[in-house]
Amino acid sequence: MKIISRELERFEKFLFSSTKTTVPFIGNVSRYVMEAGGKRIRPALVILSSKICGYSGKRAIAYAAVIELIHTATLLHDDVLDNAKLRRGRPSVNHLWGNEPCVLIGDFFYSKAVEIMGKDGDKELIRIVSRATTEVAKGEILEILKTGDLTVDEREYFEIIGSKTAALFSAACEIGAVLANKERKTREALKKFGENIGLAFQLTDDALDYISTDRSLGKKVGTDLKEKKVTLPLIKALKAASLQEKRMVEEIFEKKRVTSQDFYKVKDFIERKGGFKYTYEVAKRFIEEGKDLLVSISPSPHKNTLLKLSDDILTRKS
Repeated sequence: MKIISRELERFEKFLFSSTKTTVPFIGNVSRYVMEAGGKRIRPALVILSSKICGYSGKRAIAYAAVIELIHTATLLHDDVLDNAKLRRGRPSVNHLWGNEPCVLIGDFFYSKAVEIMGKDGDKELIRIVSRATTEVAKGEILEILKTGDLTVDEREYFEIIGSKTAALFSAACEIGAVLANKERKTREALKKFGENIGLAFQLTDDALDYISTDRSLGKKVGTDLKEKKVTLPLIKALKAASLQEKRMVEEIFEKKRVTSQDFYKVKDFIERKGGFKYTYEVAKRFIEEGKDLLVSISPSPHKNTLLKLSDDILTRKS
């Protein structure tokens, strides 16, 4: 995203400076997490949405950091819940330092996000981010409650990912419109656009958990099956499954430990039943609907970049 490279550089500097502390351990772990980088798609959404609305002030950088800090905190907490060993291609924080420090570093990032917003003092933006953070927590809880439940349907699945993932994407885009003091119509269009590409992002993520590789994904593939998470590729496949195939999946879900052989059985089953193809079709539909929402926003290089960013979700490997 060359067009916002300067803004992303300023964002990185702000992100690192905002997590500085007098406690060496917190500083070392925070730096380890931040140096791992990541796609930075959510900060880019804040910056691009503000740019296409005509805002170019410094507050977009601060709120880009707020969104990334909250996102990173959720990843740290997720890694503890999933007992993950890898994150962004490197050993995870919980694997290196243990679960307790990992949870507390996540809490530290949440607190820093609140501190940045408190200094800015915009009540409307605080409301937007707070609402999104609450939705993320709700989605994570719903996902845990539905773990191992093979009766989960598409409605329940989209309720989970709508909160867990799409809420923060939606907030990132809405922030840009609020910073620019745009009218309600533009604000709602960007908010919904963010929700749509957030849903598409999670859909592709759930497909990649089966069809990618550890190296390209930056984390262990097969985590969803290992953790007995029922995602759209599997939901679609089970709809078309025979009684024998359903029983095969049930037996794997009843196991305490899922083997690599089990993983490839389920992956092959999903492939044969069109689960991956369907998931990408749904993701593409969300992206196209999202792009249509921005038709009323004037053309610009920043808008072109935002639209390309949404298209790239379908072809990403990590």
